[in-house]
Amino acid sequence: MARKKPRIGIALDSGGAMGGAHVGVLEVLAERAIPLDIIVGSSAGAAVGAFFAAGKIKEFKDLITDISFIQSLSYYADPVFPFSGLLAGEKARRFIRALVGDVLIENLDTTFIAVATDLLTGETVPIDRGPLVDAVMASISMPGIFRPVVHMGRLLTDGGVSDPLPLDILKGLEPEISIACNLHPRMTSRYSPARRKSIVAAEQEAREVEKDLASGMVDRVVAFINPQAIRDGLKSLADTVLKKIGSPGADAILDTDYVKALKDYLSQGAQRLNELKPGYFSPAGEDHRMNIVEILLTSTNIQQYRKNRIMLKYEPPDVLIEPDVVDIAALEFSRSASAIEEGRSKASDAIPRILDLMERRKPAT
Repeated sequence: MARKKPRIGIALDSGGAMGGAHVGVLEVLAERAIPLDIIVGSSAGAAVGAFFAAGKIKEFKDLITDISFIQSLSYYADPVFPFSGLLAGEKARRFIRALVGDVLIENLDTTFIAVATDLLTGETVPIDRGPLVDAVMASISMPGIFRPVVHMGRLLTDGGVSDPLPLDILKGLEPEISIACNLHPRMTSRYSPARRKSIVAAEQEAREVEKDLASGMVDRVVAFINPQAIRDGLKSLADTVLKKIGSPGADAILDTDYVKALKDYLSQGAQRLNELKPGYFSPAGEDHRMNIVEILLTSTNIQQYRKNRIMLKYEPPDVLIEPDVVDIAALEFSRSASAIEEGRSKASDAIPRILDLMERRKPAT
């Protein structure tokens, strides 16, 4: 039987909390009865696309709207010893599974592909089969934030590293109409000239303080780490553990020279840090330092903006939807409601173009 409608595919950009805009875009397309035969997503785009393909977009929307920053942490924050990532990713995995269950990608009604990156080869890895949860976890594992995911015999990280707006993969499936939702149409304006100046000044001030603290740390380490001190300390600790197991023996440990020296050093460090101006470490302040997470995510956004410009130049879609959400930080899920509304607005603007293409590109009967 001949198809009556053209095959339509959409590529969904990466972008953390900005991905809320994808929810709005997909909602509007569904409301206007525009069928999506193919969904290809990278990182946040993979997550939202997966929930949509699994019929769980409403449940996902209900969870991310009207949520505080602290509440959002409960869905994904499970810190681990920072060797390959700050977060284990197991809480995020449970969150995804709670919504989509154990469904396999090949059993979805819509062709779905989650894009990840092979950390060892640099290859873009389209995942089009297997557990949906595993595919999404591989695609959203931001380097430095989540640990890489072992899947399909590969060590996988965020799809945004190699292919944030996977139009090339979508077009390889040859849809009659290709749609792209680009979340990086411009660079962020969160860093105004005045704010940039104050951040640079705060970083410079911190360098001087940290230099003094580092020097003091070396002196103290040299002062109390010597062979005799180590032997005495270990003996004291061993005696305490062996004799006091199961009883309140903490005082004996706290009275050791090691702990006293460490407490003394830390108290001095805290005093020095308190001399810094208020709001120094606060991400909400105009004069804060950029912490390691903010540096990682801001660097990623710069890369994605530039990669998307190249992709759109050489693989232009039939319809380009560009919600203006770049000023929403990658982990700022408390602003999901506004991102969704912006996605709805930009998708509504694109509807006439999509309907026109659907009429002109109907398959021959």
